[in-house]
Amino acid sequence: MGQHFIDSRSPLSFSLSPSLLALSLSLSLSLSLSLSLSLVYSYHIFRPSSFSLFLLSIPLGRHTYINQHPLSGKSRVCPSILAKMMKHVVPKPVHLGPTPTLPSADTPHVPLQRAPALDMTSVATTAPPENQRTDPPTRMFGLPDAPCFYPTEQEFLEPLKYIDSIRPLAEKAGICKIIPPEGWKPPFALDSEVFRFKTRLQKLNSMEGQTRTNLNYLEQLYKFHRQQGHPVYKIPQLDKRPIDLYQLRKEVTARGGYHKVTASKKWAEIGRGLNYTRKQCTSMSNALKNAYHNIILPYEEYLANQKLSAPTGTVAGTKREASTDSSLDQDALATPAASPPSNDSLFSPPTRRSKRLKKEPHGKSIPSPPSVSQSDRMSVEPAPLKMEECNNDTGNNNRADLAKTCEVCHAGGHLDKMLVCENCELGHHTFCLTPPLQHVPRADWYCAKCLIAGEDFGFEEGEEYSLSSFQQKCNNFKKEWFENKGYPDGKVPEDVVEREFWRLVENTFETAEVEYGADLHSSQHGSGFPMRSRDPDNEYSTHPFNLNNIPTLQESLFRHIKSDISGMMIPWLYVGMCFSTFCWHNEDHYTYSINYMHWGETKTWYGIPASDAIQFEDTMRQAVPELFEHQPDLLFQLVTMLSPGRLVENGVKVVALDQRPGQLVVTFPQAYHAGFNHGFNFAEAVNFAPPDWCQFGIDCALRYKEHRKHPVFSHDELIITTAIRDTSAETAQWLQHEMKKLLDREMAQRTLALNHCPSMRVIIDEVDRPEDEFQCLYCNSYSYLSQVGCNCGPKVTCSDHIAELCKCDASERFLRLRFSDQKLEEMAKRVYDSAASA
Repeated sequence: MGQHFIDSRSPLSFSLSPSLLALSLSLSLSLSLSLSLSLVYSYHIFRPSSFSLFLLSIPLGRHTYINQHPLSGKSRVCPSILAKMMKHVVPKPVHLGPTPTLPSADTPHVPLQRAPALDMTSVATTAPPENQRTDPPTRMFGLPDAPCFYPTEQEFLEPLKYIDSIRPLAEKAGICKIIPPEGWKPPFALDSEVFRFKTRLQKLNSMEGQTRTNLNYLEQLYKFHRQQGHPVYKIPQLDKRPIDLYQLRKEVTARGGYHKVTASKKWAEIGRGLNYTRKQCTSMSNALKNAYHNIILPYEEYLANQKLSAPTGTVAGTKREASTDSSLDQDALATPAASPPSNDSLFSPPTRRSKRLKKEPHGKSIPSPPSVSQSDRMSVEPAPLKMEECNNDTGNNNRADLAKTCEVCHAGGHLDKMLVCENCELGHHTFCLTPPLQHVPRADWYCAKCLIAGEDFGFEEGEEYSLSSFQQKCNNFKKEWFENKGYPDGKVPEDVVEREFWRLVENTFETAEVEYGADLHSSQHGSGFPMRSRDPDNEYSTHPFNLNNIPTLQESLFRHIKSDISGMMIPWLYVGMCFSTFCWHNEDHYTYSINYMHWGETKTWYGIPASDAIQFEDTMRQAVPELFEHQPDLLFQLVTMLSPGRLVENGVKVVALDQRPGQLVVTFPQAYHAGFNHGFNFAEAVNFAPPDWCQFGIDCALRYKEHRKHPVFSHDELIITTAIRDTSAETAQWLQHEMKKLLDREMAQRTLALNHCPSMRVIIDEVDRPEDEFQCLYCNSYSYLSQVGCNCGPKVTCSDHIAELCKCDASERFLRLRFSDQKLEEMAKRVYDSAASA
C-alpha cells in the first residue's frame, strides 16, 4: 500500500510516520449528491506518531472501511466521534489519481466463480489398519493410547446405545476412537467447486501458555524502551542462542533482585539456572548482567516508580530475532524467519482482533500486542465493531474532552505537551509523568497502566480459500517445512510431525504461522454427509451415525430444544493443515461431542477424563498464573495449550489417539481435549446429550453463572420441556432425579427472592419468552422459571443478583414465575408416578 506524505510545513497537516494506517471510507451522500472523490484529508490531534492520527481516503470502491489502527486492527474512532472531530478540520485535498468507478444499484449480479474441483484421489479417504502403540507406550511424553472400539453392523445402527455401552471404559480416558464396520463409507457430499471458507491464523508459540507469558513480557520490554526513545530490536545472544529475558528476570527476582545478585556475585549461578555453563561461554556472567542492566532493570525501576508490577499475562506475545552478537544492540528485539514459504515473515501473534505488524523503513519490524477472544472447536469468531457502541453517547461523546485533561494533575491546558495513550485514550502531560518526558515520543505512547495491561488473546481471521487452493497451500507448506529435515517428498512419519509440533509450540524464538478452517457452520456451507433435504434417497442421509442426525436421536435430549444451535445441534466443519491446532477445552455445557474425519491426513488428539478436570485446571493456573490474572475465564476461550508432558508431571491423566479418514472420535462430558493436524484434512463435529449427561449439565450451568459466561441454552428449560413432551415410563426413570433437583433448586431461589424483597409482587406468566427476557443482566444465567424485574425497564435478574437490578424502591419490583409452585410440584409428581409404575 503506497504512502502519501503531506507537506509537514502546513499548519493543518503533518508528516506521516509509517505507523499510520489509512482509513478508507466509502461515503454515500444522501443529499441528492452523487460524488466520486479521490481525496486525502489529514488533520491534527496530539498523538505521538508525528502528531498524525488519521488518513482518510474517499472513496475507494464499494466497501466501507472504518479506521483501523495499525497495531490493533480494530476501530480506533467510531463514526460519531469522527464526525465531531471533522467539524473542526479544514481538509487539504491531495490528488491520488483517477477516480474509480462506483458500481450502481443496477449492476448485474456476477455468479460465483467456480474453483477447480478437489481431486479426491489426491487425499486419503480410508485409513490403514490400526497399529496400537507398544506397551509401555512409545508415544511422545509416554502417553497411553485412548481406547479404540469396533462396533458390529447391528450395534452401529444405534449410536447412543452403543456409546452408552462403552462408556464405563471410555469415559475413564475422556476420549475414545470408534472405527465403523467395514463398508460404511459415506460419500463426501460437498461441492468442492463452490465451497469456500475463511481460516483462522495461528502462531504456534503464542498458543502455549508458558511461552505466551514469556512473549508477553518481551512485548512490554519492547514497548517501554521504544517509547523511552531508545528502542531495542534484538535480543542479546549467549552461546549462540537468545537470552531468555523473562526467565532471567525470574531467576534474578528469586534471588533478591539485581543489586543483591550483583553484590553476592551470583550471576554464574543464574547462568546455570538458565542452562549455560562456563565451558560453553566464558563471558556468561558479564553477558547476563549487562542484559539485565540494559534491558530489564530500566523497566523494573519504571514500574517501581509507578507502584505497578508487570503481570506479564496481558499483551500477546511476540517472537524475537536472535542477535549475532552477545553484546547488547540498541537497535534490536525483532523477528526471525518462521514459517515457509517466506523467509521474512512478520511476527504478529494470532489474534481475534488483528493487531498486526507494520513495516518500518530499512526493514525493521514492529511487533504488536494482541487481543481476543468445540469438539474440535478452536476459537470464537472475530467480533466486528458494534455500531451501537459507536453511537452510544454515554460511552463516546466525552472521549475528546477526556484527552484534553491530564490524568495525573487533572488539569487541562498545555495541549502541546499532552500525550494521548494509544490504549485508554486518556491524556497525560509530559511533565507530569514519572520520570518526566522532555520530548514527545515519535512512537505510539502508552500510559503506565496500559503498558502492562493489554487485551484478551485470540485468533486472527485469515484468508478465504477453496478446497483446491487450500490443499495447494497445505501441501507446499508441509513439503517446504520438512524438506530440510530429510523428508523432501512431504511424506513425514506421524511421530516426527508430533515432535516438531511440540518443539515449535514451546519455542520462544521460533514459530510457524499456520491456518485452520475451523468452526465453519454446515448450515451455511453444507455438510460433508449426504442430507435428507438434498439427497433423500441416499442411504447415508438417514443413517443414525450421520452427524446431522445424532443430536436429535430418540435418546438425545437435544431433540427437546426448541431452536437449532449451530455447532451443537448443527455440525461444524474443520479444514486442517499441518500443525493447525485446537487448544485445550471441554464442550459447551459439558456435553458429549463426536467428530468424523471425511478424508485427509491424521489428526492427533489428547484427552483428559472428567475425573482429572479439576487437577488439569489447577495445573494450568499454576503454570501460567499471569494469564489467568488478566483473563480469569481463560479456559473458556480455547486459545491456550500446555504440554501433555507438563500435565503428566503434575499428576494429570492424559491419553492420546490418532484419528484417520473414516474414523470417529467421541469426547465425554467435562473431558478436556486438544490436538493438532498432520496435514490437509476435512472433519465434521457435533454435540449430543443423552440422559447420563444431565448432572454434568447442571454443574456446567452453575459454573457459567459463577464466571458470568453466556450459556448456550437454558438447562432448566430443557428439563421442563422434556417432562412435558416425553411422558414415557422409560424417560421418567432417569428424569425423576433431575426433576427433584430442579424443584429443590427453584424453590430455594424463589424463597431467596421473597426474603430479599418481602413486599415484592408475584406474577405468574405462563408464556414462553425469548431467552433474553429471562437472562440475568449480571451473571448472564438463564433464569427460566423465575426472574426478578422492575417497572422501570425490561431487564431482569436471577434471585442471587437482585441488588444489581436497579436503584428503584422495592415496591416497584416483581417476581415473575413461569409456573406457580403448585404447578411445578404437579409436574414433578407426574414424573415420579410414571417412574414408579414402570
